[in-house]
Parts: sequence; structure tokens; C-alpha cells
Amino acid sequence: MEDRVKKRRKPDSQLLSRLVVGLVCAVLLVSGGISIGVSLARGPDPLEVQTSLRSYVESMAIAGKIVLVEARDRVSIRQTTPGLLFGDTSFGRFLGIRSDATVEASAWADVAYVIDLYATEAWSIRYDAADGGSLAVAAPPLGMLTPAIHTDTIEITTTDRSIFLDERQLESSALAGLTARFVEAASAMLDEPELRSKATAALEAVVRTFAETNGIPLERVDVAFAPAED
Repeated sequence: MEDRVKKRRKPDSQLLSRLVVGLVCAVLLVSGGISIGVSLARGPDPLEVQTSLRSYVESMAIAGKIVLVEARDRVSIRQTTPGLLFGDTSFGRFLGIRSDATVEASAWADVAYVIDLYATEAWSIRYDAADGGSLAVAAPPLGMLTPAIHTDTIEITTTDRSIFLDERQLESSALAGLTARFVEAASAMLDEPELRSKATAALEAVVRTFAETNGIPLERVDVAFAPAED
């Protein structure tokens, strides 16, 4: 009789153990679901987004610089060099017999507008998951690379010749002046609203690509460039 009672109680204890295990698993699943739900409601961790975006942008840099806008332009210059009979000597200046030379030069060049990751102004990236996600980027100043002149498009013409001046030297001087003129023209463009708008759009596109690739909610992107360095 006692053996039968023991045999009946054994299955009851096993059933109880299984119920306890089941309840524990259910509690864990529910608490885990609540934790995941809260995490999703809060959105991505801002610090993680900021760190990942910084690494993503830096991986795109070549020699520390990221090209945002590329342009091609043609520049022309005209240089007149005074020539004197007997050269620029006291006797030549005394006679004052002029024989000037004029050289015209023109060429096409590519100009790349960039941001320098090694600039003294540090990057500032702030992500906020509220209202669909927003990201504010304070970037280094907008700068440029040295214009790359297309040598096959260079045209140099001496319109007024002088027997007292070295024509080859004048053409070399004009070519150097052409490069300087390109740098001057490109530098002046840095403050143009149209160029800055294109650079802003390019950097925003980089940020949005990062967000889309990593599944980060992003409704608004604000980009600001630091003032140019003196």
C-alpha cells in the first residue's frame, strides 16, 4: 500500500518541478520582452551613434581630407612686362626707350573643396533619437586643394614681343601667375552661398547614407562649418 502511495506522489513532484521551471521561463521571457521594448522605444544609443559616425566619416578620408565638391573652371591672365633698351640699367632707364612684352595665358583646372580632419577645430557630432531622430554636425572649415591645371589645355600667347626680353622667361612667369590666379579665384569661392550649399548637401548625404546603412532613425540633419582659419 505504501509503495503505491510513493509511486503516485513521484509523478506529482515531477509535475510541480516542471510547472516551476515553466513559470521561471515565462517570467524571463516577459521581462526580456519588456527590456527589448523599452530599448526600442528609447532608440539607438546616442554615444554609440556619434562614435560610429565619426569612424565612418574618417574612413572616407584621403590624407586626412574629404572631398565634398569638385569644380572645373577656366582662368585667363594677361601680363605686360616693361622692356628697356640696354635693359634695366641706369643707362637704359636714362634713355627710357621702351619695348614692352605682353603675354596672355589661359587653362582649365579642377578644384576640389574639402574638409580637413586634421584641422584645429574638432568635430562635433550630436545625435538625438527624439522626434524621429536628428543629427547635428559641426564640421571643420571648408577649404580647398591646390587647383590641378590640365596641362593639355594651357594656351600661352605673346601678343607684343620685345627683342630686349626673354620670351621663354616671360611665358614661365605667366604660367606661374596663372596658377596663382586659380588659387585666388578658388579661395574667393569659399564664401559663395552656392558652393557652401553644395558642400552642406554633400556632407548631409554622407550622414544619411550612414544612418540608412545602420538602420538609425534620422529625420533631420543640421550641418555647420567652422569659420575659416586665419
